Amino acid sequence: MKKLNVLFFTPYYHQSRGNSATARRLEQGLNEKGVNVTVFAYEEDSITRELIAQMEQADLFHVLQFARFTNWCEKNDFKLDRPYVITSGGTDINHSLKEHKEKYLPILKEAKAITVFTDDAKTNLLKILKFHENFVQVIPQTPYFPERGKGGKDGIHFPSGFPKILLPAGLRPVKDVLFAVASIQKLQMVYPDIIFLILGANLDDQVYKQVNSLTSKFEWFHYRSEIDLSLMRDVYQWADIVVNTSISEGQSTSLLEAMHEKKPVAARNIPGNTSIISHGYNGLLFDDQEGLYRSLKRLITDRQLYERICFHGYQTVKEKHTMKQEIESYLQIYTQ
Repeated sequence: MKKLNVLFFTPYYHQSRGNSATARRLEQGLNEKGVNVTVFAYEEDSITRELIAQMEQADLFHVLQFARFTNWCEKNDFKLDRPYVITSGGTDINHSLKEHKEKYLPILKEAKAITVFTDDAKTNLLKILKFHENFVQVIPQTPYFPERGKGGKDGIHFPSGFPKILLPAGLRPVKDVLFAVASIQKLQMVYPDIIFLILGANLDDQVYKQVNSLTSKFEWFHYRSEIDLSLMRDVYQWADIVVNTSISEGQSTSLLEAMHEKKPVAARNIPGNTSIISHGYNGLLFDDQEGLYRSLKRLITDRQLYERICFHGYQTVKEKHTMKQEIESYLQIYTQ
């Protein structure tokens, strides 16, 4: 039986970001199932003769992030000449599509299938586009830790203290990484050795400038640029609590990774996060800075709550967010 050849278009693959983690995870999982996957990072790489040859051999295309991809196609005069599937994230639906529906409608209408990470994303997409319900399928994300290369975690040093609060997020406005500062500052009066670490790529000069200013101002405030995904397991093991302060999310892989590593999570009460977290069961949700402060304090002071949330978080990932389920869902769409 002939192997299926898939060309996977992702905005990022080399830089450590959510899109690159998704691309790498699907590449590995599909390859293990006998699918030939070629990945093209359209925001990072250039079109080469080799890529053109691989495009010609492809049975189908898989596009991650339709808004970015549409903009790239316009700049590069690129046309999709194979059947294609689109996987859409939070920014696509929550911002790009709502603001520029007519611009992105053509690429969506011509797709053979659209996948999203959450039921809420599907509801929003169908409300905007009026597509048939079966045309949009929900495939939840899964945590992914690739094997570590040679060198281990040499050279990676993180600050010591207690409690250690980790925010894994790139520096861009939608991640709202400074939202937590007031809550941490309040906690610091009771826990003088508290540590707050933002870990992620510098993607916005203005946010980076603000972050740099705070690293100079507060001893407890730390920032580190992204590290290789294979080392992230060590980072979660370092942390006591993992937070998410995003204004908008498709579905946070960092929350799933933390839960997989049996760390408690506190996240902003937005649809992308509530697709994963049930408040008080497998994580805590907050609406404002006072809510974040109370959530963190509860996790620090209530050991039974801490351990219960860690246990249920891990169970949630094991039951609802497995790579086996995710890959089989994509394979079914490909074969259809």
